[in-house]
Amino acid sequence: MSASLHGAFFLSLALFSSFSNSFVSAACTHEYGQATYGDIYQKFQGLEASGGSTYAKGARANGLHIYIDPTVTEIEETAKVSVHEYVHLLQQGYLNEELVLDTAPTGGVPLSDSSSSVGNGLRFQAINYCDVAEATVTKHLEALNAMPDDVKLFDHPTFVIFYSQTPGEGTGNCDAAQTETFARDAFNAIYGEDCPGMESTPMIWEANENHVVAEGEAEFLATNVYTSSYTSFNGKAYWEQKIADGKTDCKLPGNNPNFYVHSGSSQDVDDMKDKMQNAGVSPACSNNAIGELMYASFVNYCLEKEGTNALDDYCTPEALRRVWKAAPTQGFDCAFFNQYGWTWGEVVAKMYAEYQVDTSAVATTVPSLCLYDQTCSGEPKPCRRLPSYTHDEALAKCPFEVIASCGDISLSSASSSSSSRSSPTNAAMISAAVAASVSFFFAFFLN
Repeated sequence: MSASLHGAFFLSLALFSSFSNSFVSAACTHEYGQATYGDIYQKFQGLEASGGSTYAKGARANGLHIYIDPTVTEIEETAKVSVHEYVHLLQQGYLNEELVLDTAPTGGVPLSDSSSSVGNGLRFQAINYCDVAEATVTKHLEALNAMPDDVKLFDHPTFVIFYSQTPGEGTGNCDAAQTETFARDAFNAIYGEDCPGMESTPMIWEANENHVVAEGEAEFLATNVYTSSYTSFNGKAYWEQKIADGKTDCKLPGNNPNFYVHSGSSQDVDDMKDKMQNAGVSPACSNNAIGELMYASFVNYCLEKEGTNALDDYCTPEALRRVWKAAPTQGFDCAFFNQYGWTWGEVVAKMYAEYQVDTSAVATTVPSLCLYDQTCSGEPKPCRRLPSYTHDEALAKCPFEVIASCGDISLSSASSSSSSRSSPTNAAMISAAVAASVSFFFAFFLN
């Protein structure tokens, strides 16, 4: 998918135009609200059957999008997808500089509850218009509630929207004739008809996101760490099998000379996937597989550098949350280095050697994900990272010097690889900002 999530966003806008007469009467008519609604509508139609999370800065709630495949009988296996997507909400909250707490907020919604009803003000709630089995809905909410209190950092609810993997068939049977009603009701339940507080022009948070780490972390935590609600699902075995399958799909070790994650940005991942698929690598070597393989190597590197207890006292979930928290002001690479004492380039070079992609790679040859400055003057903050900085040049500027450029220039990490734009207008910049923020779209969750 060369267009990645950006193509999905523009499809959402196109879909929005087709049913605008039914929705435009609502007070939430700004572009971000429209795109968020379009995303929900698209999923109820079954056009984009992959899970996701929708974080809207300033909104009164968050949304998780969960497809239920009627062929999967192990409902705890599906529940881990809700945990995976919740981890993405945390990442996005930090990258948007809205989630600043290290401990759960007081007041707001309670830390834990067991309700599956809609609109009762509790932390985790379900929207189940597709008649998914109640046992499945309950298990997803149990898995979210069972997470440690120190990751329940939002002061507003998170809604889990359940969709049909195969609309009109089996478990999760959505009535296609009700798509528009379902989408509108779900949007209003989560964000409110006039989407109070939702920012109309959000930050371009994706520019400071290390995409492969985001993917790998979410799956690792969902299968190896936040697992206390699982009674029959063996998350660790599932993770190990995914790593084995990922190596097969990505032709590793030793048979994939294009497996270069570079800075870890979404654009670098898209470019890498294009090269791999042109060389005959399976499309199953997707964002998820790439992120999981990268994260497995990161875990190995941490254990090697810091000892056998490193996952308990050094490379902890809390440590990586501190990286996400610092990334908007320091840049991901600087935040990573300041937290761990070793560089992103060191970890990537070790991964290349481990998977026999490039045994001669060294840290200084790995491109850096430079800080994307959100504070440049002008509307709508037309800033971009400079990909020309080398690893050493970027690291020398750690931890506080801004590496950014202002002006009406193209967004290399916020446009699809098929785009040839070089000098977008302000309207195009707004669209790029929204495209980079509206939602995560992940395929192959249950593969």
